[in-house]
Amino acid sequence: MKTKLISVLCAGVLIVFGLTGCTTTRASKSSEDASKTRIISTKLGDVEVPANPQRVVSSYVEGDLVALGIVPVAGIAPYEFKGSAFYEEVKDITLIESLEPETVMAQKPDLIVVISEDDVEKMSKIAPTVFVPFTELSMEERITFLGQVVNKEEEAKKLIKDFNYKLADAKKKLDKTGILNKKVSIFEGADESGSIYVYGDKWGRGGDLIYNKLGFKAPDVIQNEIINGEQYRDISLEVLPEYSGDYIIFASDIPNSLKGNSVWENIPAVKENHIIPIDEKLFYYMDIYSANVQLDYFVEKFLSVSKSN
Repeated sequence: MKTKLISVLCAGVLIVFGLTGCTTTRASKSSEDASKTRIISTKLGDVEVPANPQRVVSSYVEGDLVALGIVPVAGIAPYEFKGSAFYEEVKDITLIESLEPETVMAQKPDLIVVISEDDVEKMSKIAPTVFVPFTELSMEERITFLGQVVNKEEEAKKLIKDFNYKLADAKKKLDKTGILNKKVSIFEGADESGSIYVYGDKWGRGGDLIYNKLGFKAPDVIQNEIINGEQYRDISLEVLPEYSGDYIIFASDIPNSLKGNSVWENIPAVKENHIIPIDEKLFYYMDIYSANVQLDYFVEKFLSVSKSN
């Protein structure tokens, strides 16, 4: 009896020590993973980043990060993300108005992603900071780069592959209507003075999708002076016809100053009801998550407009 009791006790001790050993090993492995880093090559030089970042503070690339499977702990949100395609995924994260050191430090980030070179120096004092040259990269280049930054390279490849498949299908549908050879303008009402903003392909409002992905052309003045230049321009109502394509995308409610105005109402696209309104909050973003939703909207609207003529 004593022998059996001693055997049971010994077995129990071994099990306890065995479990303790496993727990210690797992804890050590977790700690070791958290301390691992990688070197990322950026436009501003090499940056040492966490191998698997857990607390990312983001400036304008929240949608891309969410698509890659990374929900930031904090982000800059002009509209508190309301109306964005990825709102449900980020509605509970901390919203910050600007990248102020004290505000960012309070989030205890292990990685900061910015789109302005001006933010790099001050943010780098808080955590590893990666600069994304947003307007210089195509969407595919940006997703590939961010995939490297957050160690989600395979996810990035799949996102690009899936989007390109969807894009090819969209172009096939639109091409059947003959609409893809038309010229498109992107406007936004500025104020009641009658001035209008015209946008290119790098400032949201669907510009990247329209001009670079779907392949619509722009009126010559927009192509030469805005897409190839300053990306947006504030113009007067008098010159609006010169900037107007066969179709007009309007990124806000049409200002009262245009309603009943003879210059506006005599533009061919307006007379033919070739106006496609877009939600400025949804189309403010140009990340790959938003692009998938925006693409569906554009296909539906362009097909609808083409059938009505």
